[in-house]
Amino acid sequence: MRLASLVLLAMMVFSPMSTLLSAPPERDVPAEIDAARQALLTAKHELEHAGGQWGGHRAEAVKHVEAALGELREAEDWARAHHDIR
Repeated sequence: MRLASLVLLAMMVFSPMSTLLSAPPERDVPAEIDAARQALLTAKHELEHAGGQWGGHRAEAVKHVEAALGELREAEDWARAHHDIR
């Protein structure tokens, strides 16, 4: 029993401490964000090919989708700068 305790103590003392003290691992972009981006790109494509002007509302909807895509890009840039994602 004493030998096992010494071996365990030696393993604890000589094990790398970096795993205990390191920062939390960075994550990739969440799957939900990727799915949202894909849905926005699909919506933009469908709106662009919907035909007709719809009183200018279709073009405005495309602008709003583009703005949403821009917000996602800015959110990812912020997350990367603050080490929330890779």
